Amino acid sequence: MPNYGLPGVAIQQRAAMVVGAVTVVAVAVGLLGWRVAGSGDEVAGTEIVLRTERLGDGIVVGTRVRADGVLVGQVTEIAPVGPGTQTITLDVDRAQLDGIDDSMRVDYATSNLFGISEIQLRPGRGGGPLRTGSVVDLTGARAADTVDATMGNLLRGLSTVGDQALAARLAVVLDQLATDIQAFTPLLQAMVVTARTVADNQTLPPSFQLEQLGTAIAGAAPFAGATVDVIDRVYRIDALRNDRARFDATVSMVVERLFPALQTTMTHASEQFPAYVAMAVPLLSAVANAVPDPQRSSADLTALLANLRSAMAETESGPVLNVDVDLRIAPVPMIPLLGGQVIPR
Repeated sequence: MPNYGLPGVAIQQRAAMVVGAVTVVAVAVGLLGWRVAGSGDEVAGTEIVLRTERLGDGIVVGTRVRADGVLVGQVTEIAPVGPGTQTITLDVDRAQLDGIDDSMRVDYATSNLFGISEIQLRPGRGGGPLRTGSVVDLTGARAADTVDATMGNLLRGLSTVGDQALAARLAVVLDQLATDIQAFTPLLQAMVVTARTVADNQTLPPSFQLEQLGTAIAGAAPFAGATVDVIDRVYRIDALRNDRARFDATVSMVVERLFPALQTTMTHASEQFPAYVAMAVPLLSAVANAVPDPQRSSADLTALLANLRSAMAETESGPVLNVDVDLRIAPVPMIPLLGGQVIPR
């Protein structure tokens, strides 16, 4: 059996060589395909260098580079060149950099919800074309063309705002709220005490109270109408509309002459009458002592007036005293008063 033969297989030398060659080619093609598939994210092309004063969080070698949302390359090197300055080397596909020149602006952005950072290239104005080895200087006056919108920078900004503004202002707001609540405490206590007093002393049923409230509301309309009518009547006073000079003179006389005269009179009276008032005090005291029991005196006087009213009958000629005089036992001198008549017995 030849050296290239296999037990139980009939094969010739030429066929074995053809099979071996085909196998080698297939393995080479497979290795090449695996290599290409393994480096699918890598884009070979133009190398450009970004000189910046700011490096976003998470920007490292291998970070993806996008333009208008399209993957155009990756970061191949980051190196410091001085205090606060570094260079970022990008390997990009120049064919996909439509509208991107050396006036480009750079954003350090977040590519997904997990905070993975990437570089976004945005077009500028009036720049030159990019070539291999082009250096885009984003320092000095062009530092504003670099924007750090990574998750780390956003969290730092949020913490700074919360520490410097939110916390201090929140403390002020809470202190002001506590002061306001303390100022409203007496009012709230008064409202609670009022509600408790009303609840403890409420004896009328709610239906009656609502009925009375309805009555009051029903009377509000006539009251409002009467108020308007009074205003209208005042407005229609002839002196106010047609004789304003006389009305003004009357008001001036009352204000400027009558009231000052009354004030002067009362002032002099207060100075001259105290002696007379002191003299009237004993007299009034004596009158008061003459009626030691005001209630009994009032009752007696009321009864006397009632008796007098019943004794005085109303006639056509006026009130007549309703009285009968019995003269049957009168002495002889009273007979002439009777006109010479003898009183029958």
